[in-house]
Amino acid sequence: MVWLIVIIVLILAFGLIATIRIGQSQSNREENPRYTQQTGRNWLRLGVMYAIGVLAVVLVLILFI
Repeated sequence: MVWLIVIIVLILAFGLIATIRIGQSQSNREENPRYTQQTGRNWLRLGVMYAIGVLAVVLVLILFI
């Protein structure tokens, strides 16, 4: 059980580091006019990604507990 928690924490840490690196990248600092026009679609995509991630974690916990 401990190994499962360690794997989840490592995945979360990797996601946090990747998010920060992408946010600080030079290409991300340049404003893209299309990006600001599609905020609803961007929020929807982000929400779907987080929902899939949460469901995956719940499924793994159900299978291994």
